[in-house]
Amino acid sequence: MKLSYADYAKAKDFTCLGTWCLLFGPENHRKRKALARMRDEVSRSGEDITWEILDGPGVPARDLLNRCQTGALFGGARVLVVQSADRILPDEQDRLAKEVGPLPAGVAVILVTAEVADRGRRRALRAKLQRAIERDGLAIEFAAMRVPEAAAWGARQAKARGKTLEPAAARKLVEQRVGTGLAELESEVEKLSVYVGDSPTITSADVDAVTPRLLEEDVWGLIEAVRQRSAARAVVILRGLLTERREDPGRILPLLAQSIRLIWQTKLLVDHGWRLGQQPSDEIAALLPQDPRKNALTQFARLTWMAKRIVQAASSFSWEQLTRAMQGLLACDLTIKGIEGKINDDALALELLVIQLCSDVGMPVWQSPAGEKRLG
Repeated sequence: MKLSYADYAKAKDFTCLGTWCLLFGPENHRKRKALARMRDEVSRSGEDITWEILDGPGVPARDLLNRCQTGALFGGARVLVVQSADRILPDEQDRLAKEVGPLPAGVAVILVTAEVADRGRRRALRAKLQRAIERDGLAIEFAAMRVPEAAAWGARQAKARGKTLEPAAARKLVEQRVGTGLAELESEVEKLSVYVGDSPTITSADVDAVTPRLLEEDVWGLIEAVRQRSAARAVVILRGLLTERREDPGRILPLLAQSIRLIWQTKLLVDHGWRLGQQPSDEIAALLPQDPRKNALTQFARLTWMAKRIVQAASSFSWEQLTRAMQGLLACDLTIKGIEGKINDDALALELLVIQLCSDVGMPVWQSPAGEKRLG
């Protein structure tokens, strides 16, 4: 069975015992709340409980399956919680998928995904394992909240602390500062509540003073400098990210690539007659990536403050410039990963890329060891 978090929250008389459970999706704060509820429900059943936490990358399928068949040492319930289950080795996940089914009445297995990228080395939960649990167990999806929902949630957190979070401040906090992750949002509301002291209201100015911008917003400032062909300004922004915020080049590059891909998709939409706020035809929508994390229309809904910027950027870039940008991004990625190129300094490789994007000048970083330009 597959449930949304909202459906799970409404369910009564729930027990995880005797079944496989999967908690997946990016909203980790709610996953923790769900785990706490499951533990309480097992405790209320009158069973003594052995609650074991296992780390996904180090869990062999055979060991987990053996534990499933073994009750708690002194009787009672035994719950096996596997954190970062999406990082279990693929072959081990496939073995688990074959064994998903009813468990002894006092045993439960709860797989919890991490949903965090590891610099291009992310492992995802295998579809085979997820389908098996949806069919023979319980899978609960913890989807990311939409901006209005997260803003309202943040306002309720402020109210619980005796403060009023102004609507504009709530939206800025979610859209341009911490995003829709509830753990980060709760932490930031707590800081803001302390910052304003005796004042009953948290304003947009308070958010500007206390809460750092999302890296995504700074990357869009970088894109704006590229759009204006201002290499000097782009380099200043980049160096600020690398030195003042101590951001990793390997984290900046994927966001820069994502921004260029969004501009590419938007230019494609506009060229086919689409306008911001309109729903494209099914034929045009089919041209975009189906993965919502990479789909421009989905991102417009998630980051509404970016939508106008993306449309404006799409009108400024030619297809030739976007093609060169994609080639440059690929070359920089290969350089940072040590696959090709002569530059061993990741920050320098990224800076040379930014200069190239602003000027269309081929840089040495894009040359093969033989000196032949590959992608410049």
